[in-house]
Amino acid sequence: MRLNPRVLSSAAAIAITCVVSAAAYFYKSRKTEVNEVMVFCKLQFNAFNYFDKLISFIESAKESVNVCMPGIHNPVIQGRLVSLMKEKNIKVRIVIDRTGYNESTDFFIRELVESGAEIRCNVKDSVYAMQHKFCLVDDRILMTGTLNWGNDRSFDNWNYVYITSKRQLVEPVKNEFYKIWKKTSNIEQIYDASSSESEAEVAATDEAEVMDENTDKSGNTINLMSLESDTALAHPSAQELPEIVKIH
Repeated sequence: MRLNPRVLSSAAAIAITCVVSAAAYFYKSRKTEVNEVMVFCKLQFNAFNYFDKLISFIESAKESVNVCMPGIHNPVIQGRLVSLMKEKNIKVRIVIDRTGYNESTDFFIRELVESGAEIRCNVKDSVYAMQHKFCLVDDRILMTGTLNWGNDRSFDNWNYVYITSKRQLVEPVKNEFYKIWKKTSNIEQIYDASSSESEAEVAATDEAEVMDENTDKSGNTINLMSLESDTALAHPSAQELPEIVKIH
C-alpha cells in the first residue's frame, strides 16, 4: 500500500505544529512562573523597591487575597487591600492572632471590615499562637517568610519573603489556610461580645461607686429620701414661712 505524498506532508505539518505549540506553551509557562526571594534589611539600599515589588504582587490579584499573619496594621499594605476591595471587588480573607485586634489596631481592622474584608481569629488559642506569615494571591501565588504585616517598620528590619507559584509548594499552604479558616470565628462577633461585657462591667463599677458615695463612714447606707425630708424641715422654703408663722 502506497501512501499519498500529500497525506504524508499534511501529517508532517500537523506533527510539527503540535511540537511547536507544545514548546511554546512550555516556554510560556516557565516564563510566567514566579520563584524568587526578596531580602529586607537596614543595609539593603533598595528595601523600598523590594517593598513596592511585594505590593505589586498583592495588587495583581484578580479574585482573592488570603492572609495569615499575627496582625494586619502595616498602613501601606492595609491601604492596598482596602483599595483592592473597593476598586476591583477582590475577596479578602484574613486570619490574625487574638492579640492582633486591640485599641491601637482598631482603626485598621475596622476600615478593612467596612471595605468588605472577612477577618477571623481563634479566641481559644493562647496569645501569640498565630506565627504563620503568608499570603495567597488568587490561590496561585504564595508569599511567605519572616515579614510581619502587623509591624509598620518590618520592612526596615532583617526579613525575607519567598514568592512562588510552584503548585507543589502553593497547594499545602492553601489547604492549611482553609483548614485554619474553618476553625476560627468572625472577629467582629467576638469583640462586639467583649465590648458588651466591658460596658456591663463599667456600668456595674459606676453603680458600685454610687453606692459607696451613699454610704457613711460607719458603713450605713444613707437614705436619700429621708435626707431630703430632713433638709426640707431644717430649711423651709420662703413659701412655707408664712404658714409656719401663723401656727406659732
